[in-house]
Amino acid sequence: MMEHKASTKGSALVLLIIIAILAVSILYYEAAPHIPILIGIMVAAVYGFKLRYRWHEMEGEIVKGISNGIPAILILSLIGTLIGVWVLNGTVQTITYYGLQILSPATFLISTVIITAIVAIMTGSSLSAMGTIGVSLMGVSYGMGVEPAMTAGAIVSGALFGDKLSPLSDTTNLAAAAAKTNIFEHIRHMLWTTIPALIIALIIFGLIGVFTHDGAASTGQIDEMMQVLQSEFPISIVTLLSPLVIIGLAMKRIKPIPALSLGLIVAALTTFFTMPGSTFGDIINAAHFGYEAETGHEAIDELLTLGGLESMLFGVSLIIIALAFGGLIQGIGIAAALIEGIKQALRSRGNTIASTLASSFGVNVVTGEQYLSIILPAQMYEDSYRHHNLHPKNLSRTVEDGGTILHPLIPWGVIGAFVMTTLNVGMEYVFFVFLSLVTPFIALFYAYTGWTLTKLDENKEERKVEQNDDSTKNM
Repeated sequence: MMEHKASTKGSALVLLIIIAILAVSILYYEAAPHIPILIGIMVAAVYGFKLRYRWHEMEGEIVKGISNGIPAILILSLIGTLIGVWVLNGTVQTITYYGLQILSPATFLISTVIITAIVAIMTGSSLSAMGTIGVSLMGVSYGMGVEPAMTAGAIVSGALFGDKLSPLSDTTNLAAAAAKTNIFEHIRHMLWTTIPALIIALIIFGLIGVFTHDGAASTGQIDEMMQVLQSEFPISIVTLLSPLVIIGLAMKRIKPIPALSLGLIVAALTTFFTMPGSTFGDIINAAHFGYEAETGHEAIDELLTLGGLESMLFGVSLIIIALAFGGLIQGIGIAAALIEGIKQALRSRGNTIASTLASSFGVNVVTGEQYLSIILPAQMYEDSYRHHNLHPKNLSRTVEDGGTILHPLIPWGVIGAFVMTTLNVGMEYVFFVFLSLVTPFIALFYAYTGWTLTKLDENKEERKVEQNDDSTKNM
């Protein structure tokens, strides 16, 4: 491709126009993000022509952007088919039934965060955690009368925490590699922002649980739902085989696509045992169109009419369009020009970290691409961190705080689309992802106070001490 230089001012103007289109369309007209983002692609393409890019060059960048999201699209499609079969064979009903027995409405949101976090740590995938245990916890929330958006916020908070601290996570490994630091040093350094954010999130969810639930009403509703579930569906631990297989494979570092595929096969085979009258055609239909519950109980019918490949098409189409937009924005240099413009104003350590956070979040907003929100700022700010004598693990932590953690707040991002489609909630869930909302403020506090920031020379001294200790032990 010929060399074309996007200016900071021109890129900022294009971005402002696109953000205005998105804001008016989504916030004022309450439109789905798809068409506004398509219009954004047109606006960016006009700027690309001004920079003398040819259409085939921009088309190549669009295709490249979409190709980055193929794994996420396949995962989303597999989870849709899996959920349809899970409802058919009773997996979702079984987890919901036992969840209603074990969990308490007052502590449900706290339990949701912790359970989802554990699954995400074990699997290393926030998508897998939300698409498996997250769906079942949504079912429990309906039974307890907990607001779906709050439950979704708790699920996303737990999934992010687990994903961020798991050495199996793709984003965790990517951030460490992009910033050129050790993966375990990176994880330990992230604890300074992630643990306080989790504690604050748990406190908020706990207060919500205490002050919003009606004990008597919840108990009556729970008992009624449990009776209907037990009388209408197979409640059996056999149905848990599929999710256990998926979690077990993920712990063995099997990638999500083959793990979910095998889980789908196991779920299909399980159906013949739990629903003896089912045919292969029933399984195919549930996988494609989803399951439609007809129990006569309004809440349960609403809860269990879900799943299927077709239910994921809203999210899949949004991801494709958003990635096409992100590929074009990245390809014609708009994202890099904006970050370069921000870097020119950096004079202090605190401002450097703050601008890294803003850049990672900005790339998320502009492109909807989580990986890019990690890679691009890590590459662009590497020299700035070295200039301020900051160890690379400060950079890796910051791009995770601004990239991984804030990504679910973007409705047209991969995770945002996934959450709305898989958990069947609207964009209002973003107001309850407290882990994401709190983390940037903790990161900024550290940035301007200097607490928890490791300098390059300090890290060298730490290594010398460790080496001397090892030498003493070996004597």
